[in-house]
Formats: sequence, structure tokens, C-alpha cells
Amino acid sequence: MKYRVIHRFRDLQDNDRIYEVGDEYKGKRSPARIKELSTDANKIGKPLIEKVKEEK
Repeated sequence: MKYRVIHRFRDLQDNDRIYEVGDEYKGKRSPARIKELSTDANKIGKPLIEKVKEEK
């Protein structure tokens, strides 16, 4: 599964890597981390990534 950044953020769990809007998220992909970044349960308080629908 691929995830796209929808809000610029600095990934504190990936050596302060900065993700810009439109980037593919390449950090940790544990279920807990994906949930944290795709909901408002993070320090910024809003979803930062979204799942990319794959076309067939």
C-alpha cells in the first residue's frame, strides 16, 4: 500500500525528515504509525497522509 502526504510535516520518528504535500510517505508503516499519521491523533492534530488508491 502507498500513502501520499496531504499536509507538510517533519517526521520526528525518521531523523526529522521533512515531507512535502504530494510526497509518497516512506517512513514506518506499522499499523499504529499509519493510524497516527492518517488521523488527528498526532502532534499537529490533523491527518497528514492518505492511502493512495491503486488503479488496475
